[in-house]
Amino acid sequence: MSIWNKVLICLLLLASLAMWYLGMRALATHRAWRSAAEKLRDELAQLEKDRERLINGDANTKGLRQLQVELAKYTLQRGRVWHGCRPMQVNVRQDPQAGFVVQLSVTVDQLGLSGLQNVQELPVDSAVYLFDERDIRQGGSYLGAFRVAAINPRQGDQPAMVQLESTGFLTNREVQRIQGAVQAAQQGQLGWTICELLPTDDHEIFAGLDAQTLAAILPKDVVDEYVRDGKPADPNNPQSPPYWRKLRDYEVALRNLSLKRAELLDQIASLTADKNRLDASLADAKREEQARDQEIAQLKQELSRKEQERDLAQNHLKAVEDTLARVTAARDRLIQENLKTAEELARTQLKARDLIEQRVRSMAQGETPLQTAAR
Repeated sequence: MSIWNKVLICLLLLASLAMWYLGMRALATHRAWRSAAEKLRDELAQLEKDRERLINGDANTKGLRQLQVELAKYTLQRGRVWHGCRPMQVNVRQDPQAGFVVQLSVTVDQLGLSGLQNVQELPVDSAVYLFDERDIRQGGSYLGAFRVAAINPRQGDQPAMVQLESTGFLTNREVQRIQGAVQAAQQGQLGWTICELLPTDDHEIFAGLDAQTLAAILPKDVVDEYVRDGKPADPNNPQSPPYWRKLRDYEVALRNLSLKRAELLDQIASLTADKNRLDASLADAKREEQARDQEIAQLKQELSRKEQERDLAQNHLKAVEDTLARVTAARDRLIQENLKTAEELARTQLKARDLIEQRVRSMAQGETPLQTAAR
């Protein structure tokens, strides 16, 4: 065998090794691509299942179609809504008996229907509800029910202007809340939302919020209802039926509160009138009291004079009584002395009589006075 044959055999062996290596690489690449294709096929099948589940849903998850139906239902229940409205001016008029009336000027970027800007979507005299778009923990709140008083359509770059007026009399606290929302919106914070219908209560509104967050946005006496909503009625028994809080009709609640407030205002007006009458009666009583006090002062002065006169009379009476006592004592002494003198006089008279009788008897018997005296 020649050298060239040997070289050719070596080259063939080298070429065989290269072809074997390339074949092994091609086989590995084929296996890798086949595994990737099978994996992608499985992923594609899973994505198709996920797509079908997302569109039509399953027993545990609502699909896009169900969500679209619910969204349409909620949108229909919600009514029309205008976001990003900006208050420009606020005027407050006070009724001396009922309360305050608020008039607002609000700009609306898109008032008409899409593609039909000349069609009036918010008619005059329709009722709307205003909400502050800020977070409730930052001052966002329900601002009240208003009536559309006038509409100024869009003119060039100027947005449409809506004139609103409160449908009922507001309290001073409600007016302050509206004025605060106007200042916040004019300072560059979030604007307002105008709703055609008052939002309805739902179990999903506050779902997922913890007790601390609920306590920051809800009254303390109802936080427990919202915390327990949808959870087992017995916390110690996860299998117990869920507790569902009673949904509230906000429109009815606000109407009842308005009626209650009107009733309280009537009571306040009645009590104020009673108080005014009582104040007038009290003023009359005070004037009468002052007159009686003056009369009492005069009577006291008269009493003081009478007491002085009485004291003088008593002193005079005492002096007279003392004089009378002295005169009486002197009289009694004189009487006693007179009695003693009378007794002495009587004894003297008796003695003189006896002496006269003796003298008469002696003379009758012829005795001399000396004899008689001797006897």
